[in-house]
Amino acid sequence: MVTRISSGSNPKGAVYYNEMKVEQGEAERLALRNYVGILIDPDLMQKQQVAYMLEQQAALNPRISKPTFHVSLSLAPGEKPDAMELLAIADRYMDGMGYGGQPYAVYQHFDTDHTHVHVVSIRVNEKGDKVPDKFERERSNKLRQQIEKEFNLVEAEKVALKKSLPHLKPVHYGQGDLKQAITNVVLTVLNDFRFSSFAQYNQLLNLYNVQAVEVPLEGKKPGMVYTVAKEQEREGIAFKSSSLRQQPTRETVERRIKAGKKAKQDAAPRMRRLIEERLTDGGSWVEFQQKLHRMNILILPHQGKDGNLFGISFIDAKQKMIYSGSELSKDLSAGSLKNRFSDRFVVLPKEDIKPKAERVIQPKIEHKTPAEEPVPDSDTSLIRRLLYAAVYMDDQQESEQELKKMTRKLKPRL
Repeated sequence: MVTRISSGSNPKGAVYYNEMKVEQGEAERLALRNYVGILIDPDLMQKQQVAYMLEQQAALNPRISKPTFHVSLSLAPGEKPDAMELLAIADRYMDGMGYGGQPYAVYQHFDTDHTHVHVVSIRVNEKGDKVPDKFERERSNKLRQQIEKEFNLVEAEKVALKKSLPHLKPVHYGQGDLKQAITNVVLTVLNDFRFSSFAQYNQLLNLYNVQAVEVPLEGKKPGMVYTVAKEQEREGIAFKSSSLRQQPTRETVERRIKAGKKAKQDAAPRMRRLIEERLTDGGSWVEFQQKLHRMNILILPHQGKDGNLFGISFIDAKQKMIYSGSELSKDLSAGSLKNRFSDRFVVLPKEDIKPKAERVIQPKIEHKTPAEEPVPDSDTSLIRRLLYAAVYMDDQQESEQELKKMTRKLKPRL
């Protein structure tokens, strides 16, 4: 679940934004809580009446410049709780944030592919005091994690809330047109990602079980074939690069490598700074990865058969760029990180991609002492999920911009 809190100078703008969605058939008002003294059935209340209750309470303390509390609670695609459960989630959140006794309106929206609700309330209580908002976003994040466990919801850090690559799936033998599936992966990686070496190109392909293999040709430049990676049956089943759509040959890959070097050169300083800041925060290897995940940066460790770490890559899922640790800084190389975390080096848990309609219940990672800390398996499904999730926040920002436009247009009317 993802939560986003916004404030406003007048609750009318937030109420009208949600009520307009209701009028357009893109939302439903689920409930009005703590609307004390209302003689009319809450279901029959007009939007002016819904807003007026909040405006009246805000007027009890005119010193609070932004009394509106507006939060969205977004669930993962595939999670479809009924209206009663959504209302219970909203009530639990509002109570946990200190708004359980405040008047508030709950709306379910249907304008995106993921279930989400909006809740509008007021930061002024019935005595005219301000509802405490110290460390509000930190408290919200901690509460969100508790609610995920209580209601058996998908954990926001570990699964996508939007698919940025909706038709790109890992390739497996015996599942559909193999050549077409490989082509889709190859062209997506070539067109959407920035990489600066052939090894990085293969690292991205491997996320979707595809591998590019150079083939020596006598008296000519090496050719290239594409095959399914990490499966025993791959031997003898390969497709020439020239036979695939748009002919993603070795020459094409080299051009993309050259372009990727230029693009990454400009973006690398920001990436380096973000990662090094998380590194200096301290904590375990697992905590380091989790901090980067929340910033749409995912670590791809490269290990030998003996489990020894010999390389490491960082993927900026939002910018679609991959870096080796040594490209960014000597402190971010595999050797430096292995020395820093010592025997605490572990990778995040293995998680298989689940069908869209299925709920994914993630195991809790308990932070124990280094000797007791679990050592989970390595897997690339987390990267695929993060790539899906990277675009989600853009949609949330668009919703916030839409709300701000509504707030500017609507003037208070008592």
